[in-house]
Amino acid sequence: MARTTSRSEFWARLSPKARLLLSIGIFTTFATIGIFHDSWTPGAPPWYWVAVQCVIAGSISLSWAYTFLWSRKFIASIVITCTASAVLGYWTSDTFPNPATPQAWFARAAWGALVCMVLVATGYIFFVKFISTEGAEQLRLRTEIDLARGIHEVLVPPVDATHGRLEVFGRSIASSEVGGDLMDVYVGDHGVIVTVADVSGHGVAAGTLMGMIKSVTRVKLMDGTKLGALAGDLNRVLFQVKGKEMFATLSALRFHSDGEVELTVAGHLPLFHIRGQSGDVDVHENEHLPLGILEDATFSTRTLRSEPGDIFVLITDGLTEVENTKGEELGWDPIRAIVTSRRTHPLSEIHAEIMRAVQSHGPQADDQTLVLARFT
Repeated sequence: MARTTSRSEFWARLSPKARLLLSIGIFTTFATIGIFHDSWTPGAPPWYWVAVQCVIAGSISLSWAYTFLWSRKFIASIVITCTASAVLGYWTSDTFPNPATPQAWFARAAWGALVCMVLVATGYIFFVKFISTEGAEQLRLRTEIDLARGIHEVLVPPVDATHGRLEVFGRSIASSEVGGDLMDVYVGDHGVIVTVADVSGHGVAAGTLMGMIKSVTRVKLMDGTKLGALAGDLNRVLFQVKGKEMFATLSALRFHSDGEVELTVAGHLPLFHIRGQSGDVDVHENEHLPLGILEDATFSTRTLRSEPGDIFVLITDGLTEVENTKGEELGWDPIRAIVTSRRTHPLSEIHAEIMRAVQSHGPQADDQTLVLARFT
């Protein structure tokens, strides 16, 4: 479930104090242009005119900064302040007399240089305060994100294992430091359960909810809970604890040693079953709402038979929705073609070929999870 970023997010994350510090630093630093303007203006305008030029120069710099960091609506401020500067320059041209003596001229220049030094020093001080304030905050956030990323790596490790007659190979690649995709293989007395979930949103919030889903899932699976009942329990828990706009999708498979497979799909992409002998593809479509939408939603379980060589594919939409430069999504067809044509190859090779196709189609914009399970 894709994420978006923009420069406006940087401004939105700044505290009011940090915004004020940055604004004062920008204003005072570029207000010095008003002093330089005085040096090339004919005559010697009164100091209040110079002060007005400094205010206009600082305001223009703030307008540009706000336009690029905050919103394009401040383009109007750029137009207004630049117009004011042009009008003031026109009014002051050839209007004021020159200093009476060279000494007066040098005194004026000295005072101008002093004001410039004060403005630059003030701007420097406020920039340093801004950097130190935001630096400490960013260091704290960086530490928390690194901790969350470490937890995420523990919760969603790569999978390359064989459990009885079942081979499983999978990877989950987060689009940011912390991903919202879940990939898990649970081996218990009631079979081998392979689950893939996708939490809406991204970052720490999605990663936290993903970790909770894994914990609840494993606790329930210890009792041999049917996958439909598992989805129902997860749904009720998520509905009570998630954020207002958050939800999760789920695909789950339970493999038994005799070839029977139990499955459920809750709001997720279809499960794909590639027949090892013929290469035919069975598509097990979603029949339920995502988890966390309706508290009293119910979820069913289906069963099927698998034969030696059959491959099951579980993916998240971070793969199928990758877009090329034309805005065209990858879709399922290239993935199906790769698995079908290479169904006798090692799962690691099939996985690598799929990821090459995904990466060559377009850049990653969302968490990408791909799990392959083959019954032998």
